[in-house]
Amino acid sequence: MMPQQLDLVDFIASMPCSVAPMLPTDPRDLLSQRPVAWERLVGHFRAHEIRIEVSLWWTGVVLEQLREGSRSDMLLHDGRIDPYDMSPPRIMWQEPCRLILMSAADATSIHDQWCLQAVGRSQKGATFRFADQPDADRTLTSRLLRELGEGQS
Repeated sequence: MMPQQLDLVDFIASMPCSVAPMLPTDPRDLLSQRPVAWERLVGHFRAHEIRIEVSLWWTGVVLEQLREGSRSDMLLHDGRIDPYDMSPPRIMWQEPCRLILMSAADATSIHDQWCLQAVGRSQKGATFRFADQPDADRTLTSRLLRELGEGQS
């Protein structure tokens, strides 16, 4: 009986290995799925135009708000869209954005996968945006999200 010769490629292929988690290439992929009608309204917003608000007073009734020109449509927790257009038309928002309201825990879950940066803070909470790079420094935002989480509990 001849000893079996192991090919180097077969040997390497048989070695156990761990698979590194894949980082998302688009931070919008980390957001919750929404009704198709809502996605049609807000789908054109790029990642840098999305704002995530963690409010100490959030009731969970409104999930998202479209802020564009005089429009201020809201996505409610039951999937309904509450359309709102200012009359007479006037520009209400400094910059158009898709505002997503969520708990500190949900924002932390996103922050763990793609760095969020604070863009505003008030007595009622803080607003964040996606960082340009998923692995940017998380220290300050992590601390702020912990504080907000404690305030929400």
